[in-house]
Amino acid sequence: VSNGVSMAFDKRLIGLIIIVGFIAGLVGASYTHLMHSIQHFVYNYSSADHMSFGAAVARVSPVERLIPLIICGLIGGVGWFLIHRYGKGVVDIKTAVSGKMDMNPITTVLHATLQIITVAIGSPLGREVAPREASAGITTFLVKHFDIKQEDRQLLIACAAGAGLAAVYNSPLSAAIFTLETLLLTWNIRAMSAALICCGLATFVTRQAGVGDVIQYTMAQPSLGSHYVEFSIALGAIIALGVVLFNITQSRLPAIHRSSPVMIPISIVAFTLIGALAMYFPEILGNGKAGNELTFTNDITWTYALGLFGSKWAAVLLALAAGAYGGRITPSMMLGSTLAIVFGTFWSIAVAPISLGMAAFIGAVAFLGLAQKMPMTSCVFMLELTRFSVEMFFPIALTMGTALMVEQIVQAKLKTSK
Repeated sequence: VSNGVSMAFDKRLIGLIIIVGFIAGLVGASYTHLMHSIQHFVYNYSSADHMSFGAAVARVSPVERLIPLIICGLIGGVGWFLIHRYGKGVVDIKTAVSGKMDMNPITTVLHATLQIITVAIGSPLGREVAPREASAGITTFLVKHFDIKQEDRQLLIACAAGAGLAAVYNSPLSAAIFTLETLLLTWNIRAMSAALICCGLATFVTRQAGVGDVIQYTMAQPSLGSHYVEFSIALGAIIALGVVLFNITQSRLPAIHRSSPVMIPISIVAFTLIGALAMYFPEILGNGKAGNELTFTNDITWTYALGLFGSKWAAVLLALAAGAYGGRITPSMMLGSTLAIVFGTFWSIAVAPISLGMAAFIGAVAFLGLAQKMPMTSCVFMLELTRFSVEMFFPIALTMGTALMVEQIVQAKLKTSK
């Protein structure tokens, strides 16, 4: 037995797993503090105001939303042009985990920090890719100095990325599932224990480093209501169609070489257009949490939800066309929750009344699971973010199951029609 244990985990690997968890926690805490400082400066509020980013953005005048976005386009355009022109090449996490290419720590940390700066100013993308990439980049540099097997190296880089997600969203379990489901593509005990320890430690370090045990969505849990079984199944089909369409529109974006100086004016124009949309729909700025806060509490009409759905969709496409980087987790959630509010309103009129807050929540879970190809992660992630009851798992299971099936059928039909 002792030989088996030493083969599975030598002391060096256990030590590195612990170090990686601490690194990811510190990265997550640093980026969280940096993001809040920039948000407070740009939108003129402080933590003493006890105000969410969404409320701060909605409070300022429409022009005060447009100007930061023009600046954001300039910073992002110049920043990513310089990184692509003079950096050592931006390597994504999956490529690094597969061992095909190494992340350059300096380029990666600069690239990740620029993501946090642009999201804090109002870029409509998510903040979670930055701590994942920075943690993975620093870990790549760290493991170079140790003589360890290639598979251990890949395990540590994947765990670093997962732990970065855990740190920034205070979600240790779903981040561990994310590491296994999307990066390592295995559920063996070795990978599982490493992922759980890394994500748990990162969460602990971030909580201790001045961030605290933050609940991302503090609203009361929406009631499940009645008649939700049939609705959950129908919603799965609607969400699947939404995701398929969203993926098609993303794939149609023009591909311009990122190291071309023409990206700078494109970025400024794209972010100016996002700013113009935000003059009417302030909740599209930042990752999308502001929109979810409205939909989960059903503080929103279906017409405004439809406007938010369309403007967030357009804003994400504009940011990606501009060459900006960022996460897609919360943007996907916002697209799902707003689409579900619209569908739920019509269902309530035509079929039977349902709880729209519940509809928004499970719509967010399903859209996120499909759009980011992480269905299991998404189911747990949303409950960790809200601390809602596990009774939500029942409608979530129905919606996610239907959505995955319908998505497969529609994609197969589209392939054969080509």
